[in-house]
Amino acid sequence: MAGARRMTRADMKVRMRPLLEIVYKKAMKKTPGLGNQLRLKVSYALEPNAYAIGRRTICVTEGLFNLPDDVVQGVLAHEVAHLALKHTHIQLLVGGGNFIMSFLILIMRLIYTLIGIITLGSAYTEFRKNGLNGCLTALPGLFIAGIVWLWTKFCMLFLMWSSRENEYDADKYAYELGYGYVLVKALDVIGTSEPQESFFKALYSTHPNTHDRIGRLQQMGVQYYRY
Repeated sequence: MAGARRMTRADMKVRMRPLLEIVYKKAMKKTPGLGNQLRLKVSYALEPNAYAIGRRTICVTEGLFNLPDDVVQGVLAHEVAHLALKHTHIQLLVGGGNFIMSFLILIMRLIYTLIGIITLGSAYTEFRKNGLNGCLTALPGLFIAGIVWLWTKFCMLFLMWSSRENEYDADKYAYELGYGYVLVKALDVIGTSEPQESFFKALYSTHPNTHDRIGRLQQMGVQYYRY
């Protein structure tokens, strides 16, 4: 589902596995409960990136191999941080319950859609029969439909906000491992060319603005200057 495949090329393994091992050993000193040896997978996407999956898997894109070793370690440190901080455990819970939640949300949407249709029809009928007073009898159904809609939107916004906070926490963890400078270099290569997000798009984004992430790392003490 995540697009991660088993890494079969020997040259990919020789390049990436030692870099991950260096980061992993440092993370183990900070978080001894991190677990056994991490799994390494690859996604054949051209943009340089990486992401953590499950409890002990990290997937790198083919494009990441084009970056220098130190920058790659910065990216890997961020992903190892997600595993160490158990952010991916939450993703597992969300993914495992995704079918059930999607089904329940679908049922709720069907219910409030039907309620809305029925009550609107009833409101029109009552309005024709009894005027405005009759129309008011349909308002409770519309109110329930609106509450369900607002609740689903609130839950989605909360999940997106939580995901963005996790990114900041993972950046901080990588900084504490000693990879703050190279992580900023990686962020500057990967993300700062993205167009400025609108306010509403940013609310539903899983990642904070890249410049904001770099700014926080600079506030922590990373001496990085591009401009």
